[in-house]
Amino acid sequence: MQEEQRTEEENQSDSDKTTAIRFVVLGIPYSIRPTEELSAEDIDVLVAYVKNRIESFRQKGYDESRIPILAAFDIANELRELQKFYELPINRAIDKLKFVLEPD
Repeated sequence: MQEEQRTEEENQSDSDKTTAIRFVVLGIPYSIRPTEELSAEDIDVLVAYVKNRIESFRQKGYDESRIPILAAFDIANELRELQKFYELPINRAIDKLKFVLEPD
C-alpha cells in the first residue's frame, strides 16, 4: 500500500513538473513548462514581472505591436545595469586577489 501511495505521489510530482503554466500577454496565449531549473513558482513570478513591464508601456500609450520589443529592450537594459553593478566590483576583487596570490 505504501509503495502504491509513494508511486502516486511521485507521479503527481512528475506531472506537476510537466504541467504547463498558461498565461496571456497582449491577447496572445502562451504556455511554459516548468523544468528543474525553472519551477512553476518561478514562472509565475516572471510572468507577473513581464506583464507588469508590458502594462507600463501600454499605459504610456505605445502601439501594442511595439510593446513586446520595447519591454524586451527595457528588461535587457535592466540586466545590463545589474551586471555592471555586480560584475565590476567582483572583477576588481579578483584582480586584487590575483595580484596578491601571484608568486614573485
